[in-house]
Amino acid sequence: KKIEELTAVLELMQLLEGKKKFKALALALTGELAHRFNADRVSLGMAAKGYIEIQAVSHIDHLAKKMQIVRDLEATMEEALDQNATIYHPNLDSSINARAHEYYAQNQGVNHILTIPIRVNHDVIGCLSLERNQSGFNEYESSVLHLIVELLATKLHDSHIKKRFIVGRCQLALRKVLSKVFGYEHTWLKLFALLLVALVVFSLLFPLQYRVSAPAMLKTDKIIYITAPFDGFIDSVFVKPGDVVYRGQRILSLERKQLFLEEADLLAEEQGFLREIQKAQAATELADMRIAQAQLAQVRAKLKSNRYKQEKANILAIADSAIIIEGDLQKRIGAPVSLGEELFQVALIENIYVEVDVEEQEITHVKGTAPGELALKSRPESVYAFTSVRISPTSSVKEQENVFAVRGEFDAEIPPWFRPGMTGIAKIQAEKQTLWWILTHQVMDYLRLKFWW
Repeated sequence: KKIEELTAVLELMQLLEGKKKFKALALALTGELAHRFNADRVSLGMAAKGYIEIQAVSHIDHLAKKMQIVRDLEATMEEALDQNATIYHPNLDSSINARAHEYYAQNQGVNHILTIPIRVNHDVIGCLSLERNQSGFNEYESSVLHLIVELLATKLHDSHIKKRFIVGRCQLALRKVLSKVFGYEHTWLKLFALLLVALVVFSLLFPLQYRVSAPAMLKTDKIIYITAPFDGFIDSVFVKPGDVVYRGQRILSLERKQLFLEEADLLAEEQGFLREIQKAQAATELADMRIAQAQLAQVRAKLKSNRYKQEKANILAIADSAIIIEGDLQKRIGAPVSLGEELFQVALIENIYVEVDVEEQEITHVKGTAPGELALKSRPESVYAFTSVRISPTSSVKEQENVFAVRGEFDAEIPPWFRPGMTGIAKIQAEKQTLWWILTHQVMDYLRLKFWW
């Protein structure tokens, strides 16, 4: 029986192979099946939007679709379509609903009906119906018919699509895609794809607040430069950068041993000239007295200068609540210094502002009086609002990058622990941009510079 089954199927397939148009294929199929299986009527219907439309009936070239028999026949096929199951009348399987078949058989006087769904990729694309009065369809016939339907399903489907106009084909393709997308299969994959699409749409269409991020430092305009009061050598250093100093606090001392020796020599010279003056007065030598007086005045001037240097050898802070920002002299103890040489830079802890070093490629996004926020490394959990007030007209090079200094004034009173020289990260508000632009604009700018022509 298996050999006979395969032979019958191959003969039918060879016969239908040359049928390219759907109408010819449908008529040939229904006619051959009616002949080979002694069927009184064989009908082919194709699915469209959940309904069945009769395409061909054996031995009938032109079909009036509004006829009641056609509508009843379509109802039987839709019954098989809805249940995605083969239906045989008289129905022996109580789990299958066959009311439309019973109604059709009663009205048309048909004893046996076999309706087989046509499937492509597990989707029902149509139904094949066979009717016979003399005897029912046995297991062998049912097996052959199912094999024929399975082998011809793709050919019927493709041929039926080609029958449509281009718009209809596009609609069908779109409907299939949408059914795959919104079907129940691969739920997690579809959910992930949906989220990905939503993210892409959001990143391309919805603007977000863009903020220019750059390193920042606290600064003050009130800087005091402490210089060497005379030529000498460093004896002791009492502070280092970052220390807070107060008025009158000793921060550095210069070597005074040489000054003490020089003072002793000058005092001895002073006494000598005093004795010469007294001797000249006693001898009434007026000229010698005048010379000794002039030399005494010169010695006393040197002595005054010496004592001034001794007084200034202890360098004191001259401002209240200031911080040493430059001048690490701990390693220079014993080293010479010259008159006027800078020893320390001291910043007053008042009128503190923030200076933001904005990269050259980002400076065009910073507008005047733009609001911003600062987070310092010492307390990154807190942010402090400021407003940019000035952008430097020229750039400077820091860490091999061109940067523009943006000055910002704090909107509220600053905390007492703020110190000039503290660093952190500042974010300055710019125009709103899409997430896609925010993530890619630096790369795009780089590529434009590299590949423009």
